[in-house]
Amino acid sequence: MVQVLKDDVKNRIFEAALNEFYKKDFKSANLRSIANEADVSVGLIYSYFNNKEDLFDEIVKPAINISFENFNYKNTDPYNVFINFERDMILELLDNHKIFVILADKSSGTKYEEYKEQLVENLTIHISENIDKSHFNNKLESDDVFIHILANTFIEGILEIARHYKGKKWAESMLDLFAEYYYNGFK
Repeated sequence: MVQVLKDDVKNRIFEAALNEFYKKDFKSANLRSIANEADVSVGLIYSYFNNKEDLFDEIVKPAINISFENFNYKNTDPYNVFINFERDMILELLDNHKIFVILADKSSGTKYEEYKEQLVENLTIHISENIDKSHFNNKLESDDVFIHILANTFIEGILEIARHYKGKKWAESMLDLFAEYYYNGFK
């Protein structure tokens, strides 16, 4: 029974911290506000977490290892790669939409403050290694800025779905619609 109570307290702290970091950001979040929402003392938070940064680490843990870092799908149709590999990973991020937004938009002052930029960089590398430049009538030449724009647009699109999240089915529908137009264009 004691362990159940400890788990309940830790879960309340976790949920209150998730809400606080989502409403504000890491720097603006306040342990006193978290304690008030969780209905615990600030001291009790310290019995579970060493500091605000440890609490933040626990909050972002479910999404931190989801990235575009390990793509090895060369010479394949990008939309099929999305459907077969990327879609499930992105839906996992969207299932954790608050955490994803916290990492991308509200992590300044933490070791994750470059999270969004790293996602864009990883996707830029993936796109540049796999893009069929002939679709652009060789207009790309060696201009990597366009590829960066493509990567940034994709990440921002996913983040917009997370920021405006209206449920799992809605997010899945929005992601599929966004991907269809992103990969196939407006025909």
